[in-house]
Amino acid sequence: MNGQTELNTKSRTDLYVKSGPEPGFYKLGRKEIVGYSLVDFAMNLVFQTIMMFLTFFYTDVFNLKATHIAMIFLLARIWDAICDPSMGIIVERLNLKRGKYKPYILYGAIPFGIMAILTYTVPTSFSYSGKLIWAFLTYNGLNMIYCFIIQPYISLTTVMSADPNERTKLNSIRMMFAQSGGVVVALSIPILTHYFGGGNIIRGYQITVALLSVIMVGILIYSYTTFIERIKVNSHLNPVRLKDVLFQMTHNKPGVILFFLFVGVYGFSVIQSASGIYYMTYFAGRPDLVAMFSLMNVLPSVIGVPFVPMLVRKIKKKNTVLLGLFIAGIGAGLLWVVPTTAISMMMLTRGIASFGYGILMGILWSIIPDAVEYAEYNTGKRYTAVVYTTITLGLKASFTIGGVIPTIILNNVNYVPNQVQTLEALTGIRFMSSLIPCIVCLATIVIFGMFYNLTEEKVSEIMHILAVRNGTIEG
Repeated sequence: MNGQTELNTKSRTDLYVKSGPEPGFYKLGRKEIVGYSLVDFAMNLVFQTIMMFLTFFYTDVFNLKATHIAMIFLLARIWDAICDPSMGIIVERLNLKRGKYKPYILYGAIPFGIMAILTYTVPTSFSYSGKLIWAFLTYNGLNMIYCFIIQPYISLTTVMSADPNERTKLNSIRMMFAQSGGVVVALSIPILTHYFGGGNIIRGYQITVALLSVIMVGILIYSYTTFIERIKVNSHLNPVRLKDVLFQMTHNKPGVILFFLFVGVYGFSVIQSASGIYYMTYFAGRPDLVAMFSLMNVLPSVIGVPFVPMLVRKIKKKNTVLLGLFIAGIGAGLLWVVPTTAISMMMLTRGIASFGYGILMGILWSIIPDAVEYAEYNTGKRYTAVVYTTITLGLKASFTIGGVIPTIILNNVNYVPNQVQTLEALTGIRFMSSLIPCIVCLATIVIFGMFYNLTEEKVSEIMHILAVRNGTIEG
């Protein structure tokens, strides 16, 4: 049987409080929710450095050409298309002694921290070709270890509780912590790189990222001890194969639409994050305000996340997603009309876009379990990590959008690092910081609004059918 069964709970009744009569409906404790959410806070201490500063680091610190950076990102996404589904297969085929999904957090913590430091290390003695190879290998290594941790981690929600309300609450709080990690990065990278580096920005980046990585590793090791896999998954008894992955991908329409939603939402975020440092340094001419602008790119999102449970109750999940996309798109587009001297308006429009993104972060990960239920209902097999992996490939694809589009624009407008920019270059920087993310949001609204039709009522019906099919309740 590929469905879920409840674990023997006699010895730990304090950890298995039912939230409803349905199979697998458990109430999650405060310590468990915080511990689970801290994983994403820790991961974002590295993840957000990639989103916000890596492109700038490669162009202005590493001194790589924009076209070569674009090639690194493109090749990385091709490898992700092989690596990520393979990770999903591995997770479903194994049943480790420490748990189905949680051990990967423990095993990947230290390697992820080390690779983050190497990614932000510049081997100054290398030739240009050597540095290009170094950047390619370390960036891909970082992505692979990120996948090793994050794919099993996000699958954990489906075995902690089957209650959609508990899952929504868990994912909302988790994303509030995740965005808080972004706040730390937004402040620490611009400030600490100068503090630790003095006149050596290369050393400043390396020490700052090393400090964030040590903190991240410590949090991941602690968090691993705080949450419980209550629902047993038997996918290892019927090992997943490549054809099963392809079958899941082609027979899960909601999963496909969620893939494009992830592309759009995270593509919007990566573009905004990557372009912000260029915008303030060159277009606004205020490099001293990079930290504040980066902060406005993430802090309002922390405020936006807690609104999600209320919005879901009032307007349901789909409309909550559309509202978040609309607010984010409006905020991004308004930046186009802000003049170079209106610093307060720059901060305000960035804050509006960030608030909309916060709503998206609060709801986005709460929808994926619905696609997991649909996949089992439609295919007869429950491969949670496979479904999560195929959907979140959209997150990796967004790195291409967010990394390649800015580098292409910078290359075409003749951007020259660490120089006074031409009017053409400034217009390109302004365009990629405002209208491009706005267009991405509008396109995502059209795709998700027209084609996603997995309602809460449909999910409840599916979960009941699955419970009858798996023999956990009578029909």
